[in-house]
Amino acid sequence: MASDNDIDTAPEVKPKARPSIHTVILAWFSEQTRGKVLDAPAGFGHLSMRLRDMGFEVTCGEIDPEIFAAPGLEAVYTDLNRRIDAADGSFDYVACVDGLEHMTDPYTAVAEFARVLRPGGMGVFSIPNYTNIERRIRFLFRGVFTKPISTEAYEDDGRNLFNFHNSPITITILEFMLRINGLRIVELRQNAPKRKQMLWWPLVAFMRLVNCFRSEAKKRELRTDLTLDSKVILGGNNLIVIVRKTADRGVPAGS
Repeated sequence: MASDNDIDTAPEVKPKARPSIHTVILAWFSEQTRGKVLDAPAGFGHLSMRLRDMGFEVTCGEIDPEIFAAPGLEAVYTDLNRRIDAADGSFDYVACVDGLEHMTDPYTAVAEFARVLRPGGMGVFSIPNYTNIERRIRFLFRGVFTKPISTEAYEDDGRNLFNFHNSPITITILEFMLRINGLRIVELRQNAPKRKQMLWWPLVAFMRLVNCFRSEAKKRELRTDLTLDSKVILGGNNLIVIVRKTADRGVPAGS
C-alpha cells in the first residue's frame, strides 16, 4: 500500500495535486495487474514516475510539457479539450488527477479517455468534491462553488485557462459524462476526510430522512444514491472516482 511517506521518497518531483490524492490513487494502482497507463494531465510527473517504478508502462500527457520534471520519462503535449494522440483501446488504465475541472470542454476529455481505454479497462479520476455538505452550505451563502477568476489573475498567468477551475463538475454531472461514454463508476474513494463535516451530521440525517419519503423513481431522477453517499456528502475536498469501461463510446452503460 502507498502511504504519505512514499510521497516523500521523490522530493525532487512533487505532486501538483494534493499529496493525499496521489496516496489514494497509488494505493489503488498497487492492487492492480500491471499494464499500460495514460496519465493526463501529468503535471510535474510525480504520479507517472511512481507508476513506472511500480512496473506500469506509462504514457504522460500534459498541456504544459515544460513543467514536467520526472527523470527518465517524457511528456507529450496533450490538450484534453481536443484529442488524445493515441489509437482506440491503447491503454489498460487512464488516470486523470485534478484535470477535468480545468477543462473548457470536459465532455470531450471524458470521451477521449473512453476512446483510448480498452474494453474492460479501468480509469481513475479525481475532482473537487463540490457536493459535500460544507460546500453546499458555502454555496448557499456565497453563491459560488469555486473561487471566481479575476481578470488580473488570468492576465498574470499568461491567459492560460488550463490553470483555472473552468468547469465545476458535480458528481451527478461526472457520472453522466462517464455513462454516455460507456464508463461505469465502480467505486468512490476519498483522500482526506474532514472531521468538521460531522458538525453538519444532523442536517445530513434530515436530508436522508426526507429522501426516505421520496418515490424510487424520484430518487433515481435526483441520483440521491450519489448525492447522499457518505463519501460525497460527508467527504473531504476531493473525490477519487474509479470507473470501468463497459461499452463503446456512444453506447450508454446501464442506462
